[in-house]
Amino acid sequence: MESRISVMRRPYGPPLHRARRNPPWHVSSEPIAMTLLSELWDTTRMRLLVEIDRRGSLSAAAQAIGIGQPSASQHLRTLETAAGQRLVERNGRGSRLTEGGRVLATHAGQALAMLAAGEQELTALAGLQTGTIRLGASTAPGSYLLPDTLGCFRRDYPGVDVEIEIAASGEILRRLLSGRIELAIVGVDKADERIALEPFLADEIVGVAKAGLVETHDGTLDPKALAELTLLCREPDSSSRAYVERELQRIGVRPARVWELGSTEAVKRAVREGLGVGFLSRYAVAEETERGELDVFRLRGRPPLTRDFHIARLTSRPFSPAESAFVATLTRCCAKQSAYAEACVAGSGSRSA
Repeated sequence: MESRISVMRRPYGPPLHRARRNPPWHVSSEPIAMTLLSELWDTTRMRLLVEIDRRGSLSAAAQAIGIGQPSASQHLRTLETAAGQRLVERNGRGSRLTEGGRVLATHAGQALAMLAAGEQELTALAGLQTGTIRLGASTAPGSYLLPDTLGCFRRDYPGVDVEIEIAASGEILRRLLSGRIELAIVGVDKADERIALEPFLADEIVGVAKAGLVETHDGTLDPKALAELTLLCREPDSSSRAYVERELQRIGVRPARVWELGSTEAVKRAVREGLGVGFLSRYAVAEETERGELDVFRLRGRPPLTRDFHIARLTSRPFSPAESAFVATLTRCCAKQSAYAEACVAGSGSRSA
């Protein structure tokens, strides 16, 4: 689902005036010269630049914000004239931002997010009837926690739209910084200083294998056994992969082979085929372990590989009323899912003992 932001444009008022230093309350009649750079802060142009970055095409960006291609081209020319440099490069596959374009798009996205938050706060004065939440989530919470939460939230707040993007934690945090999303759910515990992280749900990363593939005792596997196994893992930006790699480095174990797969579902499918073992969030494997399709194990002699899922937002931007309501719903719904996942993993461990 893609973002739609509607911002009311205020007509220009009378010319601004420069205040003289002495006395401080005196206002000069000389107007301040408007620089070409002020052309950049037109909301339509800001939205256009953000959408070009998101969609990789000027025509698709124009359609997303509801203007025609000729108008979009004119806005882009105005932006590039004001900036004094090329902001967009065209190629055979579409358009992409230059380095200067990316810098401007990042600030434009943040400015639009602040304006959207202001709109939502005004809406809240009349009750939480409408609004839009632009949410990003890493794979485990996005795929296995959010669906139930969205059902509960839609029942309580039918007029509030939730637009979701799912990617690895690192990519989600980059989108948060750029203003592409305004709220995030991730599995990392450290981030850029511009990002505030608030823990809301405990998770455990557990080992998974095809039933009977590895020899476990009381639901645990000797870490040395990994030296003879293929490790099936997520992409480098995955927070769960980072946790597992740090743990294996601490205990000095190197798997026989490492196969990198592009998604949690791909890892689970490869594990079910007996191609190796993986380490995934307990929420991602709860249903498969309940059905007996996968065995769950922990590493013998090591503490459980636990972490927290965090709500992430920019430190400069407080929760909007809609976001506060969503976080409350998320926390409430996830309590039930936590109990279910814990029970499934515990049951699998006892079966594989």
